[in-house]
Amino acid sequence: MTASLPLYPFDPDMCIGTVTEVGPTYAKGNLPDAATPEAQWHHGYQHRRGDVGDFVLIEVGATAVFGRIVNVRLPERERLTVEPSFGEQKPSHPVGTIQLLSTVILENPKVVGGISRFPRLGSKIYAAHPKLVQWIAEASGKTPDQAAHIQLASLASTANTPLAIPPERIFGRHCAVLGATGGGKSWTVAKLVEQVAQLPNSKAILLDATGEFHTVTGQVAHLYLGAGDISPATCQEVVFPYWDLTEADLFALFKPSGQTQAPKLRQAMKSLKLAVLDKSLATDGVILKAQQAKSPIEEAHRKHASKIESPRANFNVMNLSRQIIEECVWPSGKTGGVEDPSRWGGLNESERSYCISLITRIDDMVQSSELAPVFQPKGKKELGKEIVSFLQDSNNRVLRIVLKNLSFSHNTREIVANAIGRFLLKQARDKVFKDNPLVVFLDEAHQFLDKQLGDENTRYPLDAFDLIAKEGRKYGLTICIATQRPRDIPEGVLSQMGSLIVHRLINDKDREVVERASGEIDRSAAEFLPTLAPGQAVIIGVDFPIPLTVQIDKPIGKPDSLGPNYQKHWSKSAGQ
Repeated sequence: MTASLPLYPFDPDMCIGTVTEVGPTYAKGNLPDAATPEAQWHHGYQHRRGDVGDFVLIEVGATAVFGRIVNVRLPERERLTVEPSFGEQKPSHPVGTIQLLSTVILENPKVVGGISRFPRLGSKIYAAHPKLVQWIAEASGKTPDQAAHIQLASLASTANTPLAIPPERIFGRHCAVLGATGGGKSWTVAKLVEQVAQLPNSKAILLDATGEFHTVTGQVAHLYLGAGDISPATCQEVVFPYWDLTEADLFALFKPSGQTQAPKLRQAMKSLKLAVLDKSLATDGVILKAQQAKSPIEEAHRKHASKIESPRANFNVMNLSRQIIEECVWPSGKTGGVEDPSRWGGLNESERSYCISLITRIDDMVQSSELAPVFQPKGKKELGKEIVSFLQDSNNRVLRIVLKNLSFSHNTREIVANAIGRFLLKQARDKVFKDNPLVVFLDEAHQFLDKQLGDENTRYPLDAFDLIAKEGRKYGLTICIATQRPRDIPEGVLSQMGSLIVHRLINDKDREVVERASGEIDRSAAEFLPTLAPGQAVIIGVDFPIPLTVQIDKPIGKPDSLGPNYQKHWSKSAGQ
């Protein structure tokens, strides 16, 4: 019956108490040795006999209910029995509360979610040996050597029980790595990326917002956007050209006002697209309209309507400010002193004056060195093409894209990151990842999710990663977000995360968000979050039979996430 189990779960030596009360999600029981400070050794592991956080098994016929002790106390009348200074120590009778987590079927052993049979009064409570906890956490016996798995962590209670987790249980329904500064979030992301890079045929993209993951090891290619200090030396510069943006992206960058500027900007973009498609209509790259006949341009517009109405910005942005001026004309001209609607009129000075601020802003932005990766891409590798090349490359498993030096001005970083997400989503919808799944790691996710640009008249949602979280899974595209501010992540996105790796969270609003996202049965796990040590995390998820406290393994390439060394720079010897 227990051939596949590492140990018999109901060893008499592991019995620690008896059930005295049963509820729908909990059981209470006597834990007579919980007040005894000495731990015991069993099968090479030290185990305690009733500490908060300990995992236990409750015998229920041919099944075992798996749970965790969440509360231990003494009856009020016995609270002084643990004080030896008050004379001879009297016997105590501790009682504990156990959160019921899952059921272990002992015949043809397997773990099932929920409680198929509840304990009875008088049922025995057994301490769960770490090897059994490991087996339950992995929801199987042994992971075959040939199977893909992520070696992420060990049980927090002992370093001798590493967990081998199949990648589909971590990434298959999306993943979120959450935790306050200093809790170990960056190490977890680095370890996950490192493990993915070691799997044959795996593919992942890491959007590195801070540049701290330059130490990640394995088969990793490095690209960066924007000028600045970059590591490692093999990191290559790329651009994200404006023609891979959409008109909505450019509207979000240029921020036209809604009354006059927005319509003129939209029409100027259409005219410049036409200038590219039919060069005979253009003069020095611009379509002149003042006093010109409308019919040639209208006929060409009808001919190329599908391309002109396309959201892609396939035109010469350097001509945009000049084209806006050309759009500032009266709707009708005159022929022989008579109004002629077949021609445009002359320059409308009033409209031109309204557009001056937009024209100046566009000229400044397209010439800006900060925005050169977008508006001055000539002669450099394009990120979209490099992503496609990476997906076809058999040598590299991970593509790291550094956003560190991409400017925040004009929301450039958020818009470009969103455009990268949109590009990947389009690839997914085209079935590129159906047989070759891709994981996207989004560090500092609060910078890129739940963003809307514009004003009360025009809204430009940056929702590419939100859409990946909601629909990418069915196309083989999943996302792993990492953030220290869960409260800034849309609840709808966080609820899509099938697995949560949660480090220490102190802010109560952050914990509330995690509780709502992880479901009712796992809320007691959130109570442990403020007390987690650095590097410890609670893994919660629909594909994990239990919420599990683990110690994340140290990555080989530790991320460069340390703060300033004040002793080095502020000490007396620093200036000597």
